[in-house]
Amino acid sequence: MLPVDLQIFKYFLYEKPRFQMKIRPYFQWNTYKQLEEKLNSHEPDPNIGQEHLKNLDFTIFDLETTGFLPEIGHEVISIGAVRLEGQDACHRKTFHQIVRPVRRVNNHTLKLTGLTRDQLNNASPFIEAFSNFMEFSEGSVLVAHPAKFDMRFLQTMLKRWKLPDYNPPVIDSQKMAQWLLPNVRHQLDPLLRHLGIEKRDRHHALNDAIMTAELYRFLLSKSLEEEVQTLEELQYKLNQQKK
Repeated sequence: MLPVDLQIFKYFLYEKPRFQMKIRPYFQWNTYKQLEEKLNSHEPDPNIGQEHLKNLDFTIFDLETTGFLPEIGHEVISIGAVRLEGQDACHRKTFHQIVRPVRRVNNHTLKLTGLTRDQLNNASPFIEAFSNFMEFSEGSVLVAHPAKFDMRFLQTMLKRWKLPDYNPPVIDSQKMAQWLLPNVRHQLDPLLRHLGIEKRDRHHALNDAIMTAELYRFLLSKSLEEEVQTLEELQYKLNQQKK
């Protein structure tokens, strides 16, 4: 893989205009127009912050990507999610979709994620996969570990596709762990080991979402024990954590 400075140079000189050329035909798709309309009309409940955490639905999600920097062309290649519903988030639904990238994926990423070129070539484009994810998660609070990375990736991808912003309510489970388990390293693997959560193959979006959902259920219970009961109270508490 090229050094980051060369990746930046290559992206702005060659890959960015090529990406825009390749996605232009999608702008005429009904799927694109419907997603644009859906994003323009997307407005989270203004009173959701005052809702008791026990009364909310949560969508814990994970992305597999071709790199860490969507700003220089790295893309989402799969989305996995678990939706927790009902009192104490006891009901569970799952979502998993492979995403066809615009750029060719390197062999290292294929090996890391276990995805094949055939799977990627036959997958849905980002606009279709993201639209399905929006439908799956509609009306819920998103949760990711760490949320800053995953939300930045989604928002940057939408911008590159010339689509409106997406700003749903979000909880960062990594910050929750930093607050509630201060003596444990707050990356996912150490937390899974500490809590004895069943380990699944990593770098598979749905597997990672399932493990993060189990972690989140534990953290949610702990936050309620700390008398943090509403989404607003929880977000305030997490904003106090060190970056």
